[in-house]
Amino acid sequence: MIILEKGKVSFFLASRSIIRGNKGITTFTILVMTLIFLQIVLFSSILGGVTVQFNKLMVDYQTGNLVIEPVENEKYIEDTSSLQKKIEGLPEIIGSSARLRSSGVISHQGKEVGTVIYGIDPGDESQVTHLESAMLSGEFISCPDRGEIILGREVSGGYGALMESKSLGGVEVGNTVNVKIEGVNREFRVKGIYSTLYSNTDSSAYINKADMEEILGVKNRANEIAVKTTSDISEEDARMKLLSLGIKEEIRTWHEFAGMLKTIESTLTMLRNAFSAIGLLIAFVIIFVVIYVNIVNKKRQIGVQKAIGIDQKVIVTSFVIQAVLYAFIGITLGYLIMHYIISPYTIVHPLQIAVGPISLILENFEAFSRAALLFLAAVIGSFIPAYNLSKKSLLELIWGK
Repeated sequence: MIILEKGKVSFFLASRSIIRGNKGITTFTILVMTLIFLQIVLFSSILGGVTVQFNKLMVDYQTGNLVIEPVENEKYIEDTSSLQKKIEGLPEIIGSSARLRSSGVISHQGKEVGTVIYGIDPGDESQVTHLESAMLSGEFISCPDRGEIILGREVSGGYGALMESKSLGGVEVGNTVNVKIEGVNREFRVKGIYSTLYSNTDSSAYINKADMEEILGVKNRANEIAVKTTSDISEEDARMKLLSLGIKEEIRTWHEFAGMLKTIESTLTMLRNAFSAIGLLIAFVIIFVVIYVNIVNKKRQIGVQKAIGIDQKVIVTSFVIQAVLYAFIGITLGYLIMHYIISPYTIVHPLQIAVGPISLILENFEAFSRAALLFLAAVIGSFIPAYNLSKKSLLELIWGK
């Protein structure tokens, strides 16, 4: 009961201080708390959106959900047509694409680019990736096409290529390029140029699998099989289902190919934490200054409170509560602005960045964790000046001596 009564007194003193205090300072403090909370969660949302978009690009344009690779020490997966029928017999599998993959050199008018070239069945590939929808110019290859190639913009050059100097310098649809794969030279007509915004895919090229089989001298083989699953099953569960079919080849989820993305993600997380720390430091300083100025202006009042028997802890707690109320109102306003204004707006009008459009979605866990840190900064920032001043004697507080 004593603790409860002291708490009521502290809350009463805090509320009276806010109500009777300078309205401009109160408004400014709440506004700063709102902006700091928005800055912290906005940056987290942006970095989270970038990470999600990176992962989405890899799944949609490169790996699918799962990738099947040859058994250890083997170069190819054998009898791919039978294996694909077995895989696609599962209701959780949307499609599969058996690919032949080889490094090669593409040259045109004196310029050459070393790249990875894939031999694909265009119909199967369209079941697994969205490559067909990424054409900037020309068309995607079709099953009957022979002697035709599609180039990523980082290979062709032009179309906003990021590494223009290392490209072919602006090859256009209809041009003929020379392709050298494992010592075999062939001429291909450029049927299309694409951009996925995923650098690995945009630095590659695709030809019909029949052409690649002819160049490599293989039949019904593949270096990898990309698999697309339905959205209602996790990659790991789908992997276990494929293993239950008796597939002896290596089955990997897309996460295992995300080494570079994990490095980028860890860097972005480090940046997010750094910006959060800066925001919290600003909040600490603002609360410290506001409470300190408030206390200095009320030294005599604090002295009178102590003189009439109000406990020192009650006085300190009242200033901490005042700071927490500032933080609570600021955080609440920031959350409402983010949840009901900024997030809905970016869903309808996504932010256009280098890796594609992203929406700023505020995760509740992220919001609560950042709010907790902001509350902590407010508590510490208010406790220090309140505690230091409340320790002074009545004479010092009332007469300034």
